[in-house]
Amino acid sequence: MSIIVILPNALRPYAAYNERVFLEAATVDDALTKLFERYPDLDRQLPDDLAYPGPGYGLYRNGKDIRTLEGLDTPLQDDDRLTIIVPKGDL
Repeated sequence: MSIIVILPNALRPYAAYNERVFLEAATVDDALTKLFERYPDLDRQLPDDLAYPGPGYGLYRNGKDIRTLEGLDTPLQDDDRLTIIVPKGDL
């Protein structure tokens, strides 16, 4: 499934300055694995446990927090948007 990962300004330098990254992924975990394989520096900028990332961090599928869905096992469908949020000034 082709999904879109939307990156905040603070993470874009670690992902070749891309605002959006298009991936084939079936779950949030699959999408993150593929994103970090493509941009290894990005992985080091985020908490180790993205299922429970801590204050100010978030992962949203189509605007809904994955913690209220199925966490990293949240399924993705074609054209879903996975948005990564980081605390301002944290990086």
